[in-house]
Amino acid sequence: MRIVVTGTGGASGYAVALQAEQLGYEVLWADADPLCPALLANSPRARLLPPASEGGAYLEALAKAAKDFGAGCVSFNTDAEVRYAAHETETLSELGLTQWIPSPETVRVCSDKAEFARRLSGDPRFRTPLSYSADDLRAGPLPAAGVFVKTRSGSGGTDSMVCSSRPELDAWLARHPDGLVQEVLTGQEFSADCLYTGADLPLVVTRRRLRTRSGMSTVTETFHHPRLEQLVAGLLRELRVVGPSCVQGFLQPDGIVLTEVNVRFGGGCAAAFWGTTHLVEQYLALLTSNERKLPEGLHGQRSFTTTVLVRVPGYTTFQAGPETKEPTTSTESTTSTESTTSTESTTCTESTTSTESTTSTESTTSTESTTSMESTTSMEPRTGEE
Repeated sequence: MRIVVTGTGGASGYAVALQAEQLGYEVLWADADPLCPALLANSPRARLLPPASEGGAYLEALAKAAKDFGAGCVSFNTDAEVRYAAHETETLSELGLTQWIPSPETVRVCSDKAEFARRLSGDPRFRTPLSYSADDLRAGPLPAAGVFVKTRSGSGGTDSMVCSSRPELDAWLARHPDGLVQEVLTGQEFSADCLYTGADLPLVVTRRRLRTRSGMSTVTETFHHPRLEQLVAGLLRELRVVGPSCVQGFLQPDGIVLTEVNVRFGGGCAAAFWGTTHLVEQYLALLTSNERKLPEGLHGQRSFTTTVLVRVPGYTTFQAGPETKEPTTSTESTTSTESTTSTESTTCTESTTSTESTTSTESTTSTESTTSMESTTSMEPRTGEE
C-alpha cells in the first residue's frame, strides 16, 4: 500500500511517515521546505510541495505527486494543510485520494485558540485558562505571576511567553493585537494523543511533557490517568474531532485545564503505544482501508506501560559529489518503566540528524527486556510543534 505523508519536516509528520515505513507501507515523504532533512534523506521517495496557503497550486501539486507515486491515500500533518484540506475533501475524493479529516467547523474551532476557549466556556465539564481583556488589564496591576500570551493560531508555541511587566505586555500586544492574554498555569503540562472514529470510544494515550523546546516535547512520558482520559474522550466527542488529534493542557492542583486541540498527531506520538499495537498503526489501517471502525476488543488490550520518549539531537554529514557515502546516524534511547498493571516495558529509540558532525546519545534503563525500536534520520523538526 502506497501513501503520501505531508509535513515530514515536522515532528508529527516525521513520526507518521517513519512508522508507516516500519509497518510495510511505501511512503512518499512530502514537505514544503526544499531543505527539509526528511526530503534530503529520502530523496528517491520525496516530493517538494507548495505551501497549503497557495490553495489550488498546492492541491494540483499534491494530486500529481500522489498519481506519480501511485498512492491513493494522503495523511495531512500540518495545521495549515488540515485547515485547507477540510474544505476540499470532495475534491480530494474526486482525485482518488482518501483522507481522514474532521468537518470544516471542527477544524475552525480547534485551529483558533480563542474560539476553542469560547466554545467550551459554557460547558461545566471543561475548564480553559482564565483570559484577560484589555479592560481587565487596564484596571489594575498585572497578576503577581504575570500573564501568559499566545497567538490565536499556529503551532510550536510560536511567540508564546510569560509577560511579567506592562511594557513587556504592551510590546507583545503591539505585534499581536488580537492575541490571547491568559493566566499563568504552573501545574504538570500534558499532551494526549488520540484517535476517534466517531462511532467507537476514542483511544486516548496521555503523556507528561517533562521538557519542551519551542513548544515541542523533547522529553515525554506516558501515564495512566482515568479521569483525564475520560475528560479528553468527552471533549473529542463534544467537538467531533474524528481522526488523529493531540489535546493539550495542565494538571493544576485544583483541577484539569484544557488549552488546545491539534487536529493531527502530536510530535511525541511515537510514545503512543496501545498494548501490542500503536495509535499510528491503527490510524494508518483505518485510513488506507477507508473504514472507520476499530477492531473489536481493542479497547481492552491496553497494558498501561509507561513509555519515555527522549528526543536528543544527533548529526549527520552529507557529502557532495560522486563519492557520497551512506550517512552515519546518531542514536538515542528511551526506556519505559513498568506499571503495576503490565508485565512488559517498552524502549522507544529515536534519532535525528543535522548538517553538522557531532553525535549525542542519551539512554535510560529498565529491568525488563521487551523492546520496541524507532530510528530516524532527520534533524529536529523546523516547525517545533507538539
